[in-house]
Amino acid sequence: MKKLKLFPKTFLYTFSLMMVIVAVSHLLIYILLPTVYNHRQKNELEADIERLCENIENMGDADRLSLVTEFAGKWNADILVQYEGYAYEMNLLNVNENEPSEIHGNMENVNIIAEQTDGKIKISLSKNPKGDTDFFYAERIFPDQNGYVKTTVSREQIEDAVSTVIIILPVTAFVCTLVSVLFALLYSHMITKPIKQISSVTKQMQELSSGAYCEIHTHDEIETLADNINSMYDSLLKTIHDLELEIHKVEEMEVQKTNLLRSASHELKTPVTAVNAMLENMILNVGKYKDHSVYLPKCKMLMEQLAVMIKEILDASKAEKTDMQDDKEIDLSELVEQIAEPYQMIAKSKGICIKMDIPQKSLIFYPVSMIKKVISNLLSNTVSYTSKGGIIRIYLEGQNLIFENECVPIPREYLTHIFEPFYRPDDSRDRNTGGNGLGLYIVDTILKTLQIPYRFTAMENNKGMRFTIEF
Repeated sequence: MKKLKLFPKTFLYTFSLMMVIVAVSHLLIYILLPTVYNHRQKNELEADIERLCENIENMGDADRLSLVTEFAGKWNADILVQYEGYAYEMNLLNVNENEPSEIHGNMENVNIIAEQTDGKIKISLSKNPKGDTDFFYAERIFPDQNGYVKTTVSREQIEDAVSTVIIILPVTAFVCTLVSVLFALLYSHMITKPIKQISSVTKQMQELSSGAYCEIHTHDEIETLADNINSMYDSLLKTIHDLELEIHKVEEMEVQKTNLLRSASHELKTPVTAVNAMLENMILNVGKYKDHSVYLPKCKMLMEQLAVMIKEILDASKAEKTDMQDDKEIDLSELVEQIAEPYQMIAKSKGICIKMDIPQKSLIFYPVSMIKKVISNLLSNTVSYTSKGGIIRIYLEGQNLIFENECVPIPREYLTHIFEPFYRPDDSRDRNTGGNGLGLYIVDTILKTLQIPYRFTAMENNKGMRFTIEF
């Protein structure tokens, strides 16, 4: 039984239970029917004898015979009525060949309902002298003690009823068995079908099929189970999708780190090699390097550039990390004005005009230090690469913070590499003009880490470049 599948197991349990019910019900019918029918016949016989005695007492002698005849016909009985010196007798059973007293003497299993001395009925189960069906023998004394009633009533109806039931029982048992089989099959199918559907769908879910869904409409706990499985699977797919995004993000970060380290090692190698060569030549007093007053300041300048570059590389590596617990409410108008103040002086010295148009209380919710770094780097780039006498515009358009500067537009083929570390698209954008190629890389890294979309495109009519941050 334990190795059977759900459908045959449910069928066997249901069928067995129904067969037990069928067997018990038929057994109860077989045992109780004769007793109940016998008791009912006795009660009805008692009531008819009571009515017969009352009617005989209330009618004349001419009408009493018809009452006795009617009683005998109804019960197919032998009856003798003695009242006020008259005797009324009908013999339909033809078993009363002996005297009633002799019949009474042959009675067995006597069941006295009332004592004769009290004027009540006494009914006994008596045996047929001819060996046929047993019968009831009843005696009744009139209340005024003027006579009595003695009758022998056939039990053939009871025997026929019991015999008929015994004949019918096998047929009903067979029909009930057939109905039980059909019902057990139907019930087992109804119970196991949604469970099989759930099992089939969960196999698809095991293979992470995107269209797997348990569609059960039983309006019970099984439907609730299916809904819970669907919710759990949706959560699982979402979690897997989020993990894949995180993995892809980590892979991109690893690629960025690798590119940063590779580019940094190349960029740092040049000033380190130059400083090392000059110091070595000065130590050996080779040629022009004997003049230490000239080349020591150059070494110091290269070391300062190297220190700035190292700081930028560290800032770039830190830009890849963020703590969402550091998120704070930021007023863009106040923050941009605060960061732009030192760049205003630099821009003024180059004849550049910075125009800002950001409404008060333009609120965003991000880490303050990282947003500061983005705005600072963008301001530094716009001031560094804006043409002399040009204009820098910083304004808010909806939820987009836009930086525009008048300059020679960057060619389209360079824009795909502009966010790579240490990338400089042309000779005008080199280390000597203040650029080291890490500013836009840091901006790109921070905005991607914070999942903030952005665009860097040329302005209309080739007037300059536009950087748009979509908060």
